Amino acid sequence: MNETRRTELKGRALSLGLALGGAFAVTVILLWLLSSSFSDAFRLFFAAPFSNAYYLGNMLAEVGILVLAGLGAGVAFGSRNFNLGGEGQVYLGAVVTAAICLALPSGNPVLVPLLAAVSSVLAGAFLGWLSGQLRLSLGVDELISSFLVSAAVVYFCDFIVTGPLQDASSNFQATGLIPEAFRFARIMPPSSLSMAVVPVIAILVLMAILLARTRFGFELSLMGKNAEFARYVGIDQGFYRTAPMAISGALYGLAGSFLVLGSYYRVMKGFSAGIGWTGIAVALVAGNAPLAVFPAALLFGYLDAGAKAVMVGADVTQEIVSVVQAAVFLFITARFADRFLAGRKEKR
Repeated sequence: MNETRRTELKGRALSLGLALGGAFAVTVILLWLLSSSFSDAFRLFFAAPFSNAYYLGNMLAEVGILVLAGLGAGVAFGSRNFNLGGEGQVYLGAVVTAAICLALPSGNPVLVPLLAAVSSVLAGAFLGWLSGQLRLSLGVDELISSFLVSAAVVYFCDFIVTGPLQDASSNFQATGLIPEAFRFARIMPPSSLSMAVVPVIAILVLMAILLARTRFGFELSLMGKNAEFARYVGIDQGFYRTAPMAISGALYGLAGSFLVLGSYYRVMKGFSAGIGWTGIAVALVAGNAPLAVFPAALLFGYLDAGAKAVMVGADVTQEIVSVVQAAVFLFITARFADRFLAGRKEKR
């Protein structure tokens, strides 16, 4: 490894360490200000996620979903595209999965969930592709189009969940439960950790290989680093406006499908709240490196698990995790802001 690369990695590690240190400092301050018993709140927030199989399993199940979301956001970032539609893509993927499983209750226990997962991937991919195509054909910025399309899709999914698919026997605004035969097997009951982690790990490895060892990954990286040079050497600009956005949407859609097949077995109104945005934070912390997505997802899963433990065992609201995530966003985006803005000016 040459000296320049080593210096760059050291600087990146230092910046990341400072950002995470600042975020955890914010956490400690909030616990001190908002809790009547700082010692209890501190212990619950930082230790409870590892205290038993239920907390640990639920945390790891969430980490698996965040890995998919972080990979989705990272693919878009890598080509200097920006997908703000993760919320809608996750939600649509979940609704498509639930609709297919509920429509075919006596179908093959392997083929039906496979069909549901593939359909959710295609639905999410279409939403991502649409934003990329609008950028390519009409010059509509993908930040705006992906966000607005996602907002419309969320309302559409709310209508489906509380209308055609609502469980008439339940008081909740939710679909019916999918048949047991279609569900991923649980690994650490009674937690929600399931065999969904196996395809998640496989996808993580495949994405790492795709982005680091293939022509597609090289050209995508080149587009992200220097779009003008990429154009000069003949790389298809249109393809790298749409394909990364489609892959990003596909991964978000699959995350929604796995939430239904592996964790909740149904879709509730507001199902995707926060996953799309947390996926962006995961990608930023990971620096768009696929193998770094797992520890980044583990960080945010840990923060959320700690917040839930504090909410149950102390007098601190769960919204503390939103404040901590906002602090991570602030510190991390401050580190990437100049690079991102420079890249967006270049591609215009």
